[in-house]
Amino acid sequence: MKKTRFVYLDCEFLPADPTTRGLVSIGLTDDQGVDYYAVNADMDTDALLAIPWMVDNVWPYLPRIVFGYDEPGRILNHDDPAVQSIDHIRAGVARYFADTDAEETRLFAWYGGQDICRLHSLWDNDWSVMPDQIPQWFTELEALIVDASLAEPVDLPVQDGGEHHALADARYNRKLHESVIRHSLAMQERYR
Repeated sequence: MKKTRFVYLDCEFLPADPTTRGLVSIGLTDDQGVDYYAVNADMDTDALLAIPWMVDNVWPYLPRIVFGYDEPGRILNHDDPAVQSIDHIRAGVARYFADTDAEETRLFAWYGGQDICRLHSLWDNDWSVMPDQIPQWFTELEALIVDASLAEPVDLPVQDGGEHHALADARYNRKLHESVIRHSLAMQERYR
């Protein structure tokens, strides 16, 4: 039986900017709990701060310099180790996917069409230069949930905060997938 690694992806991004400057952060976790998280030092911070939803929902989770207790911190903290150049992120993501003894890596995301595009944008969406270990496609968790719920709804976990923090969301994606697997196994047992 082929050894397979499950990796869960989430990205935060500027919706109108498909370039790497539009990538805000990336979170990856696998079925063993091995994590990768980075914040793009090269992101278009001005564009992010011009979008109220991003300021309210994404910006609070990024490493910021805060000058006072009521200051929202409108400067990204480039001294934080999570804040990396796009070149360092590209290299870190490549290492993350290469660091496995699995024969196959399966990628999962929730509403992940943009997420995989942002992942692939690290290599200019050119599969000929993208490392072989980076999956070219992903499995949509929402589709798995819908399919698994045909006979009986899946009991989904509640996210314990951190929504729109890329790593927290990637970890939640893992929990969603684990719930679908448990549900599917229970349904198989029930209808034997």
